[in-house]
Order: sequence, then structure tokens, then C-alpha cells
Amino acid sequence: MLDKKERFVVLYLIEICPNKRSYLVLAEQIAEFVSKKYLISTTELDDIMITLAKDNYIDFVVSDSKKGYYYCITLKNKALTLKRDLKNQKKEFWLLLLRTFGFAVLSFVIGIILKTIFKG
Repeated sequence: MLDKKERFVVLYLIEICPNKRSYLVLAEQIAEFVSKKYLISTTELDDIMITLAKDNYIDFVVSDSKKGYYYCITLKNKALTLKRDLKNQKKEFWLLLLRTFGFAVLSFVIGIILKTIFKG
């Protein structure tokens, strides 16, 4: 399971390379985008990228340059289906919540009916 920062990085990577499976991106560019919502350092970003590679979301290669270092990222199927999986999780959560609320209301109504039957 991904934590919030890892999920945010994967969603950003999906966003910047929608038509290609491989993409060359500056590490500072990813850190800049993620730092809009979370405080992140480049070493933490490296750890996140390694974790994503171990969890089979991406493959990446680090390349040094005069401007900084780049990641050559290849998205895997697990990363490409992440948005759909998150949407399905939300849908299942709301269905579970609705079903639980429905059963609570049904139990309340049945309790009132049984109370009136056995009182009188």
C-alpha cells in the first residue's frame, strides 16, 4: 500500500507522461511539484522512487547532468491502473457506508415495530 507522498508522486508521473510509458524528468521538477502539498527533500524523493520500483509501479534509471540529475522513468501496468484502482476503492467505501447506514435504519425500524407489537 502506498503512503500519501508515494501516491502523489505516482499520480504526478502518470500525469506528465500520459502517452508514453517512458519519460525523462528532472528530479527537482518532481520535488517541486510534490512540495506544493508535502515537504520533501531530494533524498526522500530518492527513497520514494526506490520504494515505487520495489513495489513494481515504475522502473527508473538515474542520470547525472550539469543541470542536476534526471530520472528516466518507465511506468508499469500497476502504475497505469492506479487511478482506476483508487476510484474503485472510493466507490466501494461509499457503498459500504451506505449499506451500513441502510442496515442501521432497518434495524431501528424493526426494533420500533417489535416494541409496539410486544407492548400491546
